[in-house]
Amino acid sequence: MDLGIAGRVAVVTGASKGIGSAVAGALAAEGARLAISARGPEALSERAQQLRAGGSDVVAVAGDVTDPSSTSSLVSAALDRFGRIDIVVNNAGSEAGHLPIDRLTDADWEDSYRLNVVSAVRLTVAALPSMRQQRWGRVVNVSSYTARVPEPFCAPYAAAKAALVNVTRNMSRSYGPEGICANCVLPGLVDTEGTRSGFEDAVAASGRPYEQLLARMLERAPIDAGRLGSPGEVAALITFLCSEQAAWLTGAAINVDGGTVRSAF
Repeated sequence: MDLGIAGRVAVVTGASKGIGSAVAGALAAEGARLAISARGPEALSERAQQLRAGGSDVVAVAGDVTDPSSTSSLVSAALDRFGRIDIVVNNAGSEAGHLPIDRLTDADWEDSYRLNVVSAVRLTVAALPSMRQQRWGRVVNVSSYTARVPEPFCAPYAAAKAALVNVTRNMSRSYGPEGICANCVLPGLVDTEGTRSGFEDAVAASGRPYEQLLARMLERAPIDAGRLGSPGEVAALITFLCSEQAAWLTGAAINVDGGTVRSAF
């Protein structure tokens, strides 16, 4: 299937590792030109070099998405290099705290909302003038399955990711008539560097082997597919949502979680 995005310009945040890195690679494989960002300059530079080695036109801007100046620098770099922005993938975000609600501070809630919601809105709004001018655009926000099935020890993250689903629907209703599609994906537990780091901490704390901890987790919180997802599996869906073929798909919140969320709605 020709996705029709060769030559399009995509901005991808959190692009040095995990899902974001896989998204950048998948879009590059379809011929998109890329402006990528992440907090760690070394990892970001390495990923940009890998993409360029594959023949992609890439500009990389290191920065923290919670900093408005970083958003401005990323958008300016994309416009200076390519002259327009067609696609925005808001992937940057993380969970922090891992505490029960009664031990969380106001800062925990505010920081999570700023990272997982406000940063995505800010970048999308900055890219909108280019999309509106050409009456074509794709926005994909990366939420989480916890937006629908909250976990006790990541309340601010889950709440923020639920808000991101709502924001995505707002974007769709606001700009859909102008040819700008906004969708949200809700990944389940994916085998990324962050996930493996969490398991390594658990292994060190418990003294139990990784395989035993993973089996116990799957027993307590079953995944229909029986395994963790891969970044590439999530990236495949995101890439389709960025495509010409997804022109009548907007305002959707799509689970990509191996069957973790069992509700029909």
